[in-house]
Amino acid sequence: MASFHSISRRVHLSRASNERLGGVRAALVLATLVATTAAVVPAQALTPSQRVDLKVLVLSADGFESSFAAWTKALDREGVPYDTLIANTAPPIDAATLTKSATHARYQAVVLATGGLVQCDWVSCYSALDPAEWKALNAYQAAFGIRRVTAYAYPTPEYGLNWPFSAGDLSGTVAKLTAAGSAVFPYLTGPVPMDAGTYGYYAEPLVAGTAASGFETLVAGPAGAGGTASSLAGIYHRPDGFDELVVTYATNAYQMQAMLLAHGLIAWATHGVRLGYQRNYFMMHIDDVFLPDDRWDMVDKVTYEDDGVKNPLIRMVPSDVDRALKWQAQTGLQLDMAFNGGGSVDAVEANGSDPLTDYFLAKRGAFTWINHTYSHPNLDALTATEIYNEINLNLQWARSKRLYTRRDELVTGEHSGLANAGMPAALNAAGVRWVAADNSKQPESYTVGKATTIPRHPSNVYYNVATFAEQLDEYNHIYFFACLNTPWTTCLSQPATWEQYVDSEASIMLRHVLTNDPRPHFAHQSNLAEDGTMYPVVNEMLARYKTYVSVPLAQPYYRQSGVLMQRHTRWGAASMGPAATMTDAYYQAGRVYVRSSKPVILPVTGATAGSLYGGEKAGWFSLPANQLRYVTVAAPF
Repeated sequence: MASFHSISRRVHLSRASNERLGGVRAALVLATLVATTAAVVPAQALTPSQRVDLKVLVLSADGFESSFAAWTKALDREGVPYDTLIANTAPPIDAATLTKSATHARYQAVVLATGGLVQCDWVSCYSALDPAEWKALNAYQAAFGIRRVTAYAYPTPEYGLNWPFSAGDLSGTVAKLTAAGSAVFPYLTGPVPMDAGTYGYYAEPLVAGTAASGFETLVAGPAGAGGTASSLAGIYHRPDGFDELVVTYATNAYQMQAMLLAHGLIAWATHGVRLGYQRNYFMMHIDDVFLPDDRWDMVDKVTYEDDGVKNPLIRMVPSDVDRALKWQAQTGLQLDMAFNGGGSVDAVEANGSDPLTDYFLAKRGAFTWINHTYSHPNLDALTATEIYNEINLNLQWARSKRLYTRRDELVTGEHSGLANAGMPAALNAAGVRWVAADNSKQPESYTVGKATTIPRHPSNVYYNVATFAEQLDEYNHIYFFACLNTPWTTCLSQPATWEQYVDSEASIMLRHVLTNDPRPHFAHQSNLAEDGTMYPVVNEMLARYKTYVSVPLAQPYYRQSGVLMQRHTRWGAASMGPAATMTDAYYQAGRVYVRSSKPVILPVTGATAGSLYGGEKAGWFSLPANQLRYVTVAAPF
């Protein structure tokens, strides 16, 4: 963790690495307005006496706009504090809403869910804010240089844009970053795909091509009749003295353009200085290493346990280890092996030797190893002693093979035993502090004894398949032939092709990666064997990631995933809601000042301390109770 400064003296705090980065770990508009001819007034820089609280104001007409939900979700993901104001239910906006004094601003950025906060009834459309409220909001932003994002606007000269030359479904459009856009979104490579179901407008800037026009396109769409690229997102340097980033398409929180652009939009709106922390995480655990896995029967459409005749069990061979090593070298990513020593012992007893174990041990340093219990039993009905023995025996086996494994990390077979009354005592006795859970069933961390769960993302890469044919057969059986639509399952209208299957699974995985989610993914040793059913899905996800994103994936170790989840959860409670403990969090004269009524570890982005990622420095800082501390920022407002 990085260190804060106290007001009276410098305080040195311990620093610890959190991540493995680098190659390896490492609408309608109410009124028609004409273009203004007034000169553009530069946005005002803050004076040393001006103080701006580190919180975003998100304004909505009625609370139901998809862009409103997309913005609050994005701020939640990064841990950026914010207030929401629903215009049709809130008291009128005035100076007291926005400031605490003439030199003290309550908000560092303003987000409008839609242009003009327009509402429509059966008769007419009107703004949810009255003229006095707009005047107060605009004057506030000009006085403190507060930036505005209009999350979905109908293009008009009011925004520095011509009227739209096209409107409708933008699905499939691949927009491009301009040079100015690359500066705002430095972590992207250039193309920005508009996801399915995206509605919006194409419009050219009023005067194209230069900042002097008052408008800078960031994300460019197709050109109009004038030959100038349309702006799907751009900055309007308003004549009344502040900057507004205007977005001309609607989005929800889970569309690709939202996930790619949200971080840069937040960074721009906050001048690059805020409370919050963001990374693109990807970790893959491989369960059942050294064990064989059952195989799907493509005729009977069932998995027969321990059927070594009709459907031979699936177990890796040395060449599969070589393929995994080559994949790691090619991708710069590392696989985490959740192993069961009993599988190796069984193989030796049955055959006199085990080439797979021998080869893995020869390459032991190339992988990270996680205790998966000795023989992979279901722990739901075992005693505390039996659970402890399964954990400890696997550790003993690992030590006998000089296989480095942390005692405090555990993955149980099938994520079993977590509700077993004997589990807390067993985990405590074994020294386990981090234990895996299934994210599809238990997405939030909780404690079991002294251990904390780390939810892991499952996927439709099944444990009981080793060939592409088996994988696709079982997938279509589940989602087409034997499928029933439920609130959680959408059945296919026809059987999927291999390409459609890979596309779907890679898309799901990429959305996890792009949403600041440190939960690991997991597959099984069977998916590294024979055809290697894991590789096409992960490779496709990685290819898409590299197409759109330039920064490396962050790969925290298993326990660090848990620490990150804990920090984000605790920070969310400390910074937002009725139990919030943050009493001061503001920017003034090149510094971020913070104070909390209770000790807290908080994220700061834009400070001179921390680790660099995607063009920004960010870190987690330890803050004692009731002490005002500060950190110097890299780029003052």
